[in-house]
Amino acid sequence: MPSTRIAVLAAASLAASACAGGARTGTSAPSGTSADISEADLRTRLFVIAHDSMMGRQTGSEGAYKTADYVAREFRRLGLEPAGDNVTYFQAVPFWIAAVDGASSLRAGDVTLTVERDFLPMQVFAEGRTLRDVPVVYGGPALDSTQWISTTAAAGKLVVLDVPPGTALRGLPLGAARWAGAVAVVAPILDNAPPEQVARLRWGRPIADTTRNARLMPTLWVTRRAATALLGGDPATLAPGATGVRVTGRFDISRIPTPFPARNVVAVLRGSDPTRRGQYLSLTAHNDHVGYDHSPVDHDSLRAVNRVIRPMGADSPPREPTAAEARRIRTILDSLRRLHAPRLDSIRNGADDDGSGTVALLEIAEAFASAKVRPARSILFVNHTGEEDGLVGSAWYTTHPTVPLDSIVAEIDEDMTGRGARDDFPRDNGRTAADPQYLEVIGARRLSREFGDTLEAANARQPLPFRFDYTYDADGHPLQYYCRADHYNYAKHGIPAVAFSRGEHLDYHQVTDEPQYINYPDMARVTRMVFEAARAIGNMTHRPVLSVPKPTNPNAPCRQ
Repeated sequence: MPSTRIAVLAAASLAASACAGGARTGTSAPSGTSADISEADLRTRLFVIAHDSMMGRQTGSEGAYKTADYVAREFRRLGLEPAGDNVTYFQAVPFWIAAVDGASSLRAGDVTLTVERDFLPMQVFAEGRTLRDVPVVYGGPALDSTQWISTTAAAGKLVVLDVPPGTALRGLPLGAARWAGAVAVVAPILDNAPPEQVARLRWGRPIADTTRNARLMPTLWVTRRAATALLGGDPATLAPGATGVRVTGRFDISRIPTPFPARNVVAVLRGSDPTRRGQYLSLTAHNDHVGYDHSPVDHDSLRAVNRVIRPMGADSPPREPTAAEARRIRTILDSLRRLHAPRLDSIRNGADDDGSGTVALLEIAEAFASAKVRPARSILFVNHTGEEDGLVGSAWYTTHPTVPLDSIVAEIDEDMTGRGARDDFPRDNGRTAADPQYLEVIGARRLSREFGDTLEAANARQPLPFRFDYTYDADGHPLQYYCRADHYNYAKHGIPAVAFSRGEHLDYHQVTDEPQYINYPDMARVTRMVFEAARAIGNMTHRPVLSVPKPTNPNAPCRQ
């Protein structure tokens, strides 16, 4: 079997618009959706917003703009009140595009290192660097702090760490306090870096703030060849403290305005009780995703590789397959080839993440708007932008609320509720294929036991209840799910909040996250359960009672 990159990548010279034959429905708004929450309606809506023409809905892009327009049109059609800026359905959120400065270049001894080919600056909020004859030192293996050089030995130098291929990048200590006085930290990651992360920075990713943080350590991902040039030898063969060459040059990340405004979409279904309609239950999801790549890949090869060695998609580190894994990949790919020819794909459609939550939001809005009796409280629908860029849309909404923040009694977020079939359960997180009733629940009881109990009760009333799994809700869990969904920005303000998900899968943040792979029957079950929970909370005689004080240090659970 060729290397993972060769097995996955198709001819890179093809246009970025070459796409897999998945989401081929037109992009006009659906007509004839029903008042009931139905699989057919969810499918119809999802094939609109996860269509190839939306180009992955990156924040500030035309596709994200069109998606927000579509959601607002549906809110208007259903008779919901606009609750954004200036009596509109939109709330503008400031954004810019951060991309590698193409003029970046480094000279390591007598070797020229070229940006993108040999190195990429990765810390978008750190200050750029101009280097003049800066010394290089080997700091030690990144994962073994007992071998790191001292802060004094790192001061004023370019510190190269060793990162073995296949290392999980989340939580990698490239910005550790030990390197506080260094000029920059360098890691040989670029050869095996997740292509979805490299593409976003190479071609630009949205950011919500153009300020630089002088305390952030600039980090460079380099190839192993570049690391060897910097140190005069492969870092794996050197002792910590070994000195390398001197470096001259500069690197930076530029900022430009987004092509289109980034917008939250906000609407209200007014409650039926005059004494409670000034209180709100917030139902949320995010409409953005991570855009597209400029190097098309073979859709089926990518799925075959990820099925075997990246079962959690972007949260599984890329690595070379073993001989046995290579044979399994070939078997899967051969079976797909019997069905159709190779299909080139470059667009990360974001059907599950979070097209699923967005269309569920619309289905719930339609069900409430069509009901004979509305809940006593008002329902606040917020379709956030910028979740993929650091929960920015929800952070902006909760710091610039369009209803009084203390009038929001609770919040329910749906993010990635469209999968969960037997083949979707990753092998490396403890779940088994015998658990199709799995539902990931984050945050439900952190602030209010009553809120969590109400959600459990709504689930129990369903014809086929889910099994609520709180594994990832544990403090200190390495994947930090509690801090990685929009509910967190509500919880920070003392609002009982929950994130529902059916979990990650091989298509997470991949070009293969397309609507044909969605489990529509189970997504409809999640949506109906959330509708039932919303109705119960909307009709409670009192707001959910807080069982813990409002957080005094809301960021504490998310610190490494």
